[in-house]
Amino acid sequence: MDPRVAAPVPPAPAAPPAAAPVSTGKINLDKGRVSLQKNQTVSLVKGGRPLLSQVKMGLGWEPAYRGKDIDLDASVIAYGPQRNHLDSCYFGKLSILNGSIKHSGDNLTGEGAGDDEVIVVDLGRLPADATGLVFTVNSFSGQKFTEVAKAYCRLIDAATGEELVRFDLTTAEPQTGVMMAKLIKQFSGEWEMTAMGEFVKSRTVRGMVKPAAQAL
Repeated sequence: MDPRVAAPVPPAPAAPPAAAPVSTGKINLDKGRVSLQKNQTVSLVKGGRPLLSQVKMGLGWEPAYRGKDIDLDASVIAYGPQRNHLDSCYFGKLSILNGSIKHSGDNLTGEGAGDDEVIVVDLGRLPADATGLVFTVNSFSGQKFTEVAKAYCRLIDAATGEELVRFDLTTAEPQTGVMMAKLIKQFSGEWEMTAMGEFVKSRTVRGMVKPAAQAL
């Protein structure tokens, strides 16, 4: 054999198969409705495409004791990239950010099945500087969340009415405010929803602005 001819190189071992994207621990909407636990995140992506249509955040609750009304107020607080407060949408201001976020109005009792208050968010129409939304519930009348049963929030596709994501609040603390969930816009343009369930001492949305900014 001519010494100038290199010996055949043994074939390189086969590269391990590429990890499936699921291994990142990111949940998306491909398998249908997602039920979140506290601090879990779901990427609002279906079939590889970010959800940029209208969604509804439905918030509901029932009194823990029969025959007792409970008046809670659902709100959403919008923030910019530096956690700067842009605006708050609540029963006193039913439309913000040029109508891209709208509130259904105040429900004074929590009576009856279904969502007590609904906030509609048009993800595609939100101003570019609105990159964080925190959904909160407050007890204006001062009742504590230990007097509330079955508080939840759920994200619904406004076009189809399909429930996409649900978070049931399983714990209660003797506080008057709770941050239920946050929607954060990623650099890729998609949105992620994270279940929060963090309690705050505040009867109004105004008192939630600072703690919600810190929780973004």
